[in-house]
Amino acid sequence: MREEGTEELSEKTVKRVRLAPAERRERIIDAIVSVVSEHGVPEATTSRIAEAAGVGPGTLYRYFGSREEMLTAALDAVYERIMRPWYDAGELDPLERIREVGRRHSRIMASEEGGFAVPWVQFIAGASEVGLRDAVAETQRRAYRVVQSVFEEARAQGSIRADADPVELTYQFLVYAWGENMCVLMGLNEFLGEERSMKVLEHFLDQAATKPSESGRGQ
Repeated sequence: MREEGTEELSEKTVKRVRLAPAERRERIIDAIVSVVSEHGVPEATTSRIAEAAGVGPGTLYRYFGSREEMLTAALDAVYERIMRPWYDAGELDPLERIREVGRRHSRIMASEEGGFAVPWVQFIAGASEVGLRDAVAETQRRAYRVVQSVFEEARAQGSIRADADPVELTYQFLVYAWGENMCVLMGLNEFLGEERSMKVLEHFLDQAATKPSESGRGQ
């Protein structure tokens, strides 16, 4: 006689086996990011990761050589989430690309999930305890270089003044984005919202732009 729940468990097991290796790996990475978000990097143990991924602990090591590799893969996934708006806006004029990324960031931060803010700050806070401090720092540098290249492109095309400093503008943009991230982490939803955030973004962009934005002229 089949015990209650056995059939359901069997069906789940079949579905798990049928997943392609690449898909299984991506699901595990998603689970690692979720565990990091909830518990922090030092407490992202293999047992918690396996439970969140719905696999046995041994299965994790079919896809990753160590716990450090698992966490590094999750860090890379968070980086891709951070940079996705830049990739999606790649066809736009560089200055408009920056504005569109600002809009997208505000929408993501104002969403129920808060996007990538929580796992990203968890990596910043806990990376040193698991030997990933340099990896997190390099991830930030990679993002910085992408943003700086867009400001440099805008200056080369003439939409930003020739005397404007792309390094300084990149720093200002990241401070703007970090501010929204902190609001998510502290639950300060009253400070989030595309309209309010875009006023901040346009204010410093207009200081460097050769032609103020429509919203800037209306202020």
